[in-house]
Amino acid sequence: MTYNYAYPSTPITEQQVIDYAAANRYFTEDLPPFTSPANMVKIAEYYTQDISTGTVLSAGQGLSLLQQKLRDGEPVIIDVLSNFSDPGSEAHFVVVTGISIDPARDNAVIIHYNDPLTGTAESADWDGDQGLWNAWRTNGDPGGAGWWLVISPP
Repeated sequence: MTYNYAYPSTPITEQQVIDYAAANRYFTEDLPPFTSPANMVKIAEYYTQDISTGTVLSAGQGLSLLQQKLRDGEPVIIDVLSNFSDPGSEAHFVVVTGISIDPARDNAVIIHYNDPLTGTAESADWDGDQGLWNAWRTNGDPGGAGWWLVISPP
């Protein structure tokens, strides 16, 4: 969890977050991604005021934001399609943890992220129909296109 990365001395459990979100009607059990970006901010603010959030409108803005936040040691929560190759798939939150360049593929930009749906670290191209930027900007979640959240360390 991003909060536990920023605040390792006061960790919280996934169940604590779910219980708080459910008690405050921020958790939508039958509607992925199970909360909205606006409610994700409310949940984060319950645990800390050290957050930043916003929306990027272009691929250039998105990549620049990710580079800046990751350079500062701050993983970024974003709202993407749960299946990058299926434009009809539901919205889903992931945590971007890194960026690399693949020189063997004409310097393709690769985004590394943690996927709570699978519990694994994964990677995807930035560009293209099945790339992370496309999945970020077309997720169909009200308020989710280009949305991001960072929980900063104190």
